[in-house]
Amino acid sequence: MENNPHEKSNWIQELSNQSWNLELVVSGAAIFSTSFLPELSDRAIASYYENYQISSDLYNQVMPTLAYSFGKSSAYLLIFTFIVHFIFRAFWIALVGLRAVFPNGINFDNLPNTTKEMAEMYKQKFGTLDSYIVRLDKLCSQIFSIAFVLVLFSIMMAFLYLLGFVATIGFKTYLPTIYEKTKPIFLVLFGLIWLFSMAIMVAGYNEKYREKPIVKRLYKGVIEKSTFLYMGMYKPVQYINFTFGSNMPHKKYFKSVIIIGLIFFTISMGIYATKLLEHAGIPMMESRNYFSSGSVEYKIISGYYDSQRGEMEQIPEASIQSDVIQDPFLKLFINYSKYLDEDLSKICKEPIFADSLRNSQKRPLRDKARIACMTEYFQIALNDSTISSTEFFFEETAQAKGIKSYLSTEKCKIGRNTLFIKTLQTDSLPKKVWGDYVAIPFWFSKD
Repeated sequence: MENNPHEKSNWIQELSNQSWNLELVVSGAAIFSTSFLPELSDRAIASYYENYQISSDLYNQVMPTLAYSFGKSSAYLLIFTFIVHFIFRAFWIALVGLRAVFPNGINFDNLPNTTKEMAEMYKQKFGTLDSYIVRLDKLCSQIFSIAFVLVLFSIMMAFLYLLGFVATIGFKTYLPTIYEKTKPIFLVLFGLIWLFSMAIMVAGYNEKYREKPIVKRLYKGVIEKSTFLYMGMYKPVQYINFTFGSNMPHKKYFKSVIIIGLIFFTISMGIYATKLLEHAGIPMMESRNYFSSGSVEYKIISGYYDSQRGEMEQIPEASIQSDVIQDPFLKLFINYSKYLDEDLSKICKEPIFADSLRNSQKRPLRDKARIACMTEYFQIALNDSTISSTEFFFEETAQAKGIKSYLSTEKCKIGRNTLFIKTLQTDSLPKKVWGDYVAIPFWFSKD
């Protein structure tokens, strides 16, 4: 026989009364787990720049960096929220333990060094210990629920962006012609649908327009059709959202949502701006008036030197073995990032082989042609002298794929030198114009 509703209600109430211990366990585990998320976000955007950025145009930098900023800000908010919950819940446990020792709570008539008027004021201000424990318990549960809304929202945004990213990369890689033709149409169509949906949602929030038959139908349709954007998180998110919204004063509810949204947006935009400037090599918020403005010719950047770079640190555009060179050769590694494909495809032509050649015979010929293309694309200069002939080899490290060359230090001067790497501006063809790519300063000293 089924339990009646009263028994179910009592069971749920009893379960909620004992949920604090589970909250502490989950919250502690969540703090530990989410502490890795900011670092994972940094690795993800670094991997995108290295392996998946198919073009150097602004669109291919802005959108992924924006997704990264939302992901990292979500990670920080999650960590902060779970830490706050853990502290508040631990404080609640301390108060419950204190009440077990002193069941009567605060005895306002026996407060030391306090007059009757002050004791009465304290009584009005603080109330009973039991009521405070109950309020704190409710607050902890609310914070815990908000934390999980953030978790679900983060998962939803991650899946939504991943779906769009995979679709975009897939179309541009395997159907480039269709992608270029349909991209403007799709963007305009998406923008119009988004603006129309936002207009209907705004009208639906207003009671004056919500009761009109057309708006009512459109509002319901937009809500029903947009549930797929939650990526399977619609019901879990809305159970928590509706419970808050239906039990809090509406003004307080909307005020709380706006405050949380503004905090999230502010943190996201801060991370977004910082990452874009960092990726462009532009310093942000430098407090020293006469420190570096970001020009690489006059700055030692540890990533450019194998001896200074961390074991798992990403290799930048290029690197040499050390900032102090005593060797007869410079070991130059140029990182082959994915976005270089756009330029290389304009000057590299795949050789055509006879059908009689085996694959084992085609591979060295194909690699020779690709190395020749790299030699044409990159120009190497030492101080004021362009190196006329450069031999490249393909090399793959744990952090990157690229090309390597050994450059004689015979023409290096004792002291400061600068290695310049330039790239062919493919838009200038058939006239060859070279653009600055990277400059690596180093100190040369003979043994």
